[in-house]
Amino acid sequence: MTTENQAAIEQEKEYMERLAKQDSYPLWAFHRDGDRHPPKAAPWVWRWKEMRELAYEAGRLERIKGQGYRRALLMQNPGLKAAGMATPSSTKTMSSAIQIVWPGEIAEAHRHTAAAIRWVIEGSGAFTVQDGEQFRMEPGDLNLTPSFVWHDHKNPSDEPVIWLDCLDAPMVGFFDAMFQEPFPEDVQPITKPDGYSNASIGNGLMRSVSSEVTGRALPLNYKWADAYAALQAMNEGSRYDGIIMEYTNPTTGGHTMPTLACKLQQLRPGFHSDAHKHTSSVVYNVAKGSGSSIIDGKKLDWGFGDTFVVPSMNAHEHINDSMSEDAVLFSMSDLPLLESMLLYQEHHVDRQEVTGTIG
Repeated sequence: MTTENQAAIEQEKEYMERLAKQDSYPLWAFHRDGDRHPPKAAPWVWRWKEMRELAYEAGRLERIKGQGYRRALLMQNPGLKAAGMATPSSTKTMSSAIQIVWPGEIAEAHRHTAAAIRWVIEGSGAFTVQDGEQFRMEPGDLNLTPSFVWHDHKNPSDEPVIWLDCLDAPMVGFFDAMFQEPFPEDVQPITKPDGYSNASIGNGLMRSVSSEVTGRALPLNYKWADAYAALQAMNEGSRYDGIIMEYTNPTTGGHTMPTLACKLQQLRPGFHSDAHKHTSSVVYNVAKGSGSSIIDGKKLDWGFGDTFVVPSMNAHEHINDSMSEDAVLFSMSDLPLLESMLLYQEHHVDRQEVTGTIG
């Protein structure tokens, strides 16, 4: 190294030390020095068999009984464990958990700025109350808890109820907009008749001409029987996702909620999708049947109740090897946020060669 080069290095070092005292850093050094890769979510799967056993074990824990805690098991993406995120999350923008409501238990009323969904996997005796309206929760039902809606859950039956709990908490936390507030009582009063929200929007088909169109998300309950029947009635689908439909906001015809899109897709017997990748991340739960997905060249076998993630820009394709039974996947993604920021992209890729496995 020449004396001239050494002098230049020392000059820049002294300059950077003075910058640091002002809590500043030069952009050119950021790009030049070192290989800087932020933590990335990894394709991953949480098996229903193991998560169900752990949920039952959580239900029997005496220490949290009567403490008002949710018996929820957050599913933490291994690629993000070292990221220092405020909430253990399944992707950078979404958290997901397996929640069990034990017989006779009440998950106390509160509200928060994060939006949430409940996708019921097992059990049919629980109820959720959303802003004074009671909804019965049955397997395959999707219930929405929009931002800052009061909600509590109760299980008066003699069997546990388990659902997938998903929130946009990581993205809300990123904006420092995460707030939570307890209800004055353990449970909120039921002030609306059953079916009130659905009736107020004409079951998604009609609208009162005297009501204002706000476009806000409602605490709706989408029944499995209706959603699955709609899939079965469709004749055309997507080359990438099979027969696929979105749980729509019936007041706008748009995405399920402002930050979250929820979809249901059917892979009919023998279906093997084409491969693609996109900037939105997706959390899947297997509602029916079994199959596999190839994600960035690695095969992930899945069956009923399994939860898996496809992070942003991971090439993926879905396969139903059965020649007699269909497979159905429920999914939640951050698509609305990406679209609103003009960041959504989708690209076709060739079907992938399998080079390994996931889970």
